[in-house]
Amino acid sequence: MLDTEVTLSGVYWVINPASADGSQTGSSVRMYCDQEINGGGWALVYNSVLGAATLDFWNIPYAQRLGERGRLSLDSNYYNGSLYQTGSATYMDVIEDLQGKTTIGFVARAASINNVNMKFDNPVLVSGNLSLFYNQFAGGWSAPDYDGDGYFENCATYANKVTQHYAGCWHYNLGSDADISGGDGTDQRLGPHLSNSLVASLGIAGDGSPYSRVRAIRRYVRW
Repeated sequence: MLDTEVTLSGVYWVINPASADGSQTGSSVRMYCDQEINGGGWALVYNSVLGAATLDFWNIPYAQRLGERGRLSLDSNYYNGSLYQTGSATYMDVIEDLQGKTTIGFVARAASINNVNMKFDNPVLVSGNLSLFYNQFAGGWSAPDYDGDGYFENCATYANKVTQHYAGCWHYNLGSDADISGGDGTDQRLGPHLSNSLVASLGIAGDGSPYSRVRAIRRYVRW
């Protein structure tokens, strides 16, 4: 990714070197490439944004864990599990708050990803928030029909059937609120959400509820 000599962010055809979907390894595929944040060279793995039917979008069955869904854009929900790498890669989670401020939640390295249980091999925090890294990257992975989070219950089922990496259960969620009584006053279908403790620690704007809406949560990969 860093060798493309492209300076503008956008959608490009790029070789997917060690795709979690073995049939795509070495193939040229369309990716959204961010060439500006944190040195550039980042391919968008997923993007969750405020909007209708967010819960429906992130209800991703186990069998579709390596697939692609959504529109390849920063203003729409998007997921491409085939961009997880079975080779060494660096990952970055980016949070955009309700006022449009963007911050890096964490940067992490992993030796590979197991494309069966979707767990990272030897995940290491490079920089950023340790709690976010542990709970939303280094932990397990769950879908509504697959429990791999290591918790006593399926975190995806607990969180309104949202598929993502979990630990116990989450500090951010791609589509679900976790407030028990009223929450932020919005339809839960309008995720994503971030725990208020992390809103404060990341220095971004929340909505005042224990689990605040944010404008976007994005995961990138760089090899």
